Amino acid sequence: MTDRIDKNGPVFVCGLGRSGTTWIAKSLGESPALDYIGEAWLVEKLEELASWFEVLHDEWTGFTPWSRRGVDRRAFAAWLARSYGGLLELAADGRRIVEKTPDWNALHLPFLHELFPDAYFVLVCRDGRNCVASLEAFKAARSEPFDFAESCRRWAAAMDVFSDVAGSGAVKRLFLVRYEDLLRDFDAVFERLCAFTEIAPFRPAPRSPNSAFEAGGPGAFNNRWQSWSPTKRRTFKRHAGQQLAAWGYADEAW
Repeated sequence: MTDRIDKNGPVFVCGLGRSGTTWIAKSLGESPALDYIGEAWLVEKLEELASWFEVLHDEWTGFTPWSRRGVDRRAFAAWLARSYGGLLELAADGRRIVEKTPDWNALHLPFLHELFPDAYFVLVCRDGRNCVASLEAFKAARSEPFDFAESCRRWAAAMDVFSDVAGSGAVKRLFLVRYEDLLRDFDAVFERLCAFTEIAPFRPAPRSPNSAFEAGGPGAFNNRWQSWSPTKRRTFKRHAGQQLAAWGYADEAW
């Protein structure tokens, strides 16, 4: 959509919170070829704006100038891409960026690709039970409210987006990372990630998983869902059990 982006375009890390997005993004940002700029928190609002423009274009034709001279959603999205891309470049002082906004990049991945079709999209997924359990612990530690069912639904929605995008073949540069593979062999996964993003391979500084649980090895936090009550298990199955099975994390009997 924008002529700013070429084969050395931006890298967007897409995944839910507590799935390893920070681990991936910060590690990539250690490359001299990349600049990890943090979390932009704009893409959801930009898609809302694009949807509103579409309403103006399609339904308010007697009041607005947006049906003139080919000013349509495509033109509006191109303008958004130039503006947003320019802001990202400004934040990175012109360097190639790595950006990750948890949840929003994943749930709005098709729109992000509409804006930046030549970008590199790193999809990070994790067993949804562990995602939800980790987020619950994270919120509890901060005395923040937590909606268990909504968190289950959000994970399922993100996995549906990932399935649709991967199945369509529309995204040219797509790389899937499973959090469990990072735990098992980070170096091997990261080497493939460097090749995907077309940067020179390197070994980032050791970084422990950003766990909401106490230290004690992967097993100390990666199976906390096993202590869920029967009610919580039923809730997760109702909202996300189909996606959990489709992504190979569990069968229907768990």
